[in-house]
Amino acid sequence: MTDTLSKAADEFFGIKADPDDICKLQSYIKKTYKIENPSIIKKVFSSGEAADLLTVNETYFFREPAHFTLLGSLLPSYEKTGLRICSAASSSGCEAYSIAMFIEAYNKGLEKSIPYHIDAFDINPKMIDLACQGIYTERSLREDGSCFRYMAEPFLKKLPCQPGEPIRYQTDLSLRKKINFFVHNLMNELPHVSYDIIFFRNAFIYFTPPNREKVISNLVSALNAGGILILGVSETAGVLHPGLEGICQNDVFYFKRK
Repeated sequence: MTDTLSKAADEFFGIKADPDDICKLQSYIKKTYKIENPSIIKKVFSSGEAADLLTVNETYFFREPAHFTLLGSLLPSYEKTGLRICSAASSSGCEAYSIAMFIEAYNKGLEKSIPYHIDAFDINPKMIDLACQGIYTERSLREDGSCFRYMAEPFLKKLPCQPGEPIRYQTDLSLRKKINFFVHNLMNELPHVSYDIIFFRNAFIYFTPPNREKVISNLVSALNAGGILILGVSETAGVLHPGLEGICQNDVFYFKRK
């Protein structure tokens, strides 16, 4: 059964799942469905149940600050046209909210604000539900990214809590309206929308080598000509695609669609 589930993880999600997570999924199937057969396996992978047990959901505000500095250098190019951004494999939404917070802070210095829209998706429906609620604990505010913490403060409302409960914050509704969260599997083509910038960070490493080209191709197809693709700092060396040109700017590496 574990071999079957591992193959399904590769087929449906494009990833090499951790053996411990596969065992957790197997236990979940036995407990929930009582039987194990191909139709049940297909169901748990198609419904998102498997994604909740097999995918990594590590995220926090303003992770890898150099990429937000890069975003700041790119924004002047869109002051007249506006821009559309995608946060791919967005987990619980910290990245998408960080992008919105950054643009809002940038717009304060302009006579006319840059219009923008953010699409953010993840394969895990539970993470998308959390992102739509926009509720986070202090763990989402870490030292990595603290230089941009001031941009988050106007948009995070501290929620009431009882003694001993973790401190929680909720993102402002005005910010949530700027972001469209939805469930999507990167092994499939993106909806027919063209983006100026796509953030796809710290998820590429989990895909198996045969599936990485497919995932990148799906992202490139959703980029405008000259559009920007930003991956995690440790991931850029693994990307080779004929439609992308690698660019290094102020020690930050990113890709531009040819």
